[in-house]
Amino acid sequence: EEGEPCNRCLNCERINQGNSMDILEIDAASNRGIDEIRDLREKIKLSPVEGRYKVYIIDEVHMLTPEAFNALLKTLEEPPAHVIFILATTEPHKIPLTILSRCQRFDFHRISTELIVKHLKEILAHHNLEAQEGALYLIAKIASGGMRDALSLLDQCLVSGSESITTELVSSIAGIVSEEYLFDLAQSILEADDIKCLTMLQTALTEGKEVKQLLADLLSYFRNLMLLQLGKGSEELVVVPQSVLAKLKAQSKDFSREDLLKAIKILA
Repeated sequence: EEGEPCNRCLNCERINQGNSMDILEIDAASNRGIDEIRDLREKIKLSPVEGRYKVYIIDEVHMLTPEAFNALLKTLEEPPAHVIFILATTEPHKIPLTILSRCQRFDFHRISTELIVKHLKEILAHHNLEAQEGALYLIAKIASGGMRDALSLLDQCLVSGSESITTELVSSIAGIVSEEYLFDLAQSILEADDIKCLTMLQTALTEGKEVKQLLADLLSYFRNLMLLQLGKGSEELVVVPQSVLAKLKAQSKDFSREDLLKAIKILA
């Protein structure tokens, strides 16, 4: 209906249930040779069973061998009227230009933090569950634009047995430090409190936090402080809950631009 599935007809129901005989998914990583493509070329001659089209989804298509690509090219040049190919890849630059020129290209981008948080809130509201806003922002931050990763982490939090999802719970499950920890560590660095810095690092390591992730988080934190020093409009570049943003803005005024640049350079 107007380009969107109705999700009510027989075709939609079978596709959603994953048992449509007209949609076939092929993993190119494990079926990457010329023999598999030749076999595919023979099968596409068969008419659809239920719908108007037979749809072949070739996942990670960049993994096909050059010979397999050449065999696929012949099919793409003159495909049967009842066949649609969907070539999915995370590395489009590895696909031959001869293949790309015969396809419509659709680029999927990372989902914004705000949209991930909004979707997580909708899921929790539907199930009458509670979570701190800061915890949802942290999940979205860890997911780095991937909704599937965000939902996976949310599931881990829900089965942990806790009554509500907190930033501490998310940090513990993900093996990262909290925004509060980063704020205190940055403050200790600002005050040149060597003992407190080392004690905080020791605590993080004892709790099993990943050193590489801790450095990346601290690097991101100092970057946010520097962005907030830019003035009007900079808040839109820093994706954190409003309660955290106020503390960051206050702390950013205490650092000099030179110190922040130096910290970022060292951490990088």
